[in-house]
Amino acid sequence: MLFLFLQMGYSQNKINLFSEINYSSIPAVALDDYKSVQERDTKFQNPNIALGIGISGGGSRAQFFSMGVLLGLEEIHEDNSQRNFLNEIDYFSTVSGGCFSAGYYLTILKNKLFYDNCSFNEFYFSKADAYKDYVDKSANILSLLNNSRNEKGDKISMTQRIDSDILQYDALNPDNTNKFGTQMLLSDFFVPKNSTATPSLPMFVANGTAFNNGERIPFMPHIIRGLNLNSSLAPNKASIALNENEVNDGYNFPLTYAITASSAFPGVLPKVKFGVKNQEKILCIVDGGASDNMGYKTLVELLHNDTKVNDKNKKALFIDCLGQGKKTPYINDAKIRLISLFETASLYTVQTRYMTFDKDIENTFERYKIPVSNYQIIGFTTIRDYLIKMNKDENYEELVTELKNTNDESSSWVKLYGSFKLDLISKFGEDSFTKDKDGEVIVATLNKEKFKDLSPRQVLMLYEYASHVETKLRITPEEREVLLLSGRFAAYLKTNELKELLVEHK
Repeated sequence: MLFLFLQMGYSQNKINLFSEINYSSIPAVALDDYKSVQERDTKFQNPNIALGIGISGGGSRAQFFSMGVLLGLEEIHEDNSQRNFLNEIDYFSTVSGGCFSAGYYLTILKNKLFYDNCSFNEFYFSKADAYKDYVDKSANILSLLNNSRNEKGDKISMTQRIDSDILQYDALNPDNTNKFGTQMLLSDFFVPKNSTATPSLPMFVANGTAFNNGERIPFMPHIIRGLNLNSSLAPNKASIALNENEVNDGYNFPLTYAITASSAFPGVLPKVKFGVKNQEKILCIVDGGASDNMGYKTLVELLHNDTKVNDKNKKALFIDCLGQGKKTPYINDAKIRLISLFETASLYTVQTRYMTFDKDIENTFERYKIPVSNYQIIGFTTIRDYLIKMNKDENYEELVTELKNTNDESSSWVKLYGSFKLDLISKFGEDSFTKDKDGEVIVATLNKEKFKDLSPRQVLMLYEYASHVETKLRITPEEREVLLLSGRFAAYLKTNELKELLVEHK
């Protein structure tokens, strides 16, 4: 409460000045200005299939569950092909915490992944210490606000921290040998039609929301250009590249600004603010979840606008990181509950949205004449549905009793994690895991071939632990491991359905 009071006091004088802006409607999602992503190397993707992925918001919880799903998608291979589901993806549409996993993966894809001739899984679990994918452990809510200082005493904003900790670019020291030498820009994902360059990455769209009217803002070059933005005002005041019309052309727009805007949860992180040419007032953007927490609207519009692919071969996967797993624990007991910020904020009608999400998707697909069978959803409920069908045993019932008699303190969950880890190692052996540089077993790396042998007790523990991680910025190592493993496991459970999405219909 003290923090919210301080923040309100800090921004009160700005609200009246900056809450409104006169601009035309946000430009629509379109692909007319860009080269097709189907021109990418056919070694990695089928140009006759348009495959998109939407990743929901949910802070670090969304980041690491969806990262686990991405790792799991790489383990699903197209029949009779070296292509896998992950590198088949043409479009990413993400919101808030979901931007972090996609941003990290695509940064590594651009700079390292195939240059080292190794899989994303191999890279992630062997080099994540060098190229970490989480906000620095020394960070807290206050330190992420404008003009805070990092552990070295340097002034650093949320945009700079995302650049450094997620997108691997050190804005304060561009020559940092431990980071990549170039900043991620929208031009990495969108290639102008008149360019001689060939697209090499999927299109990546982070989604924000206009603060004054709730309109969805997909961060694409033509949309940025259409808004006539000419400066970044918050959370860090900075100049941005301008064209001959003295506005940003969208291609030279830093990706970190898009992710920061999509993650600007009201009351927690500051609104992202941009100066607008010939406007005395500014454009304020907040969390994309305010307009569409799954990013599905932008994703389906991208698929619809892909003129290279027949409608029957337009496919979508939605990663639900804030679904019923959080709202309805499998073990329904009052002692096991963590209240999500996303569930309690009045800005979101989470319960209603998840009740209607399937119908919303089907209606949107039908509107654009895409078969309603062409999408899948992966979430905590994927694990829950599998668990319901398992034959329970005495060990399972013992865990149920233990969970019901466990309080909701973090120390209790750490203890449960310790028992879970020992149980996995005892059953499958250390050789079934990758080890870190200190020789410690990395739980999230459990061999996929062992997933079918997970006991009801182990699946219950995985589900309960993962689905009770709070929506937050910082995360414990134990929570990260469980979320990564649960994401990989959820993708594994959907293997057959996902393989069907890779089938080209003539």
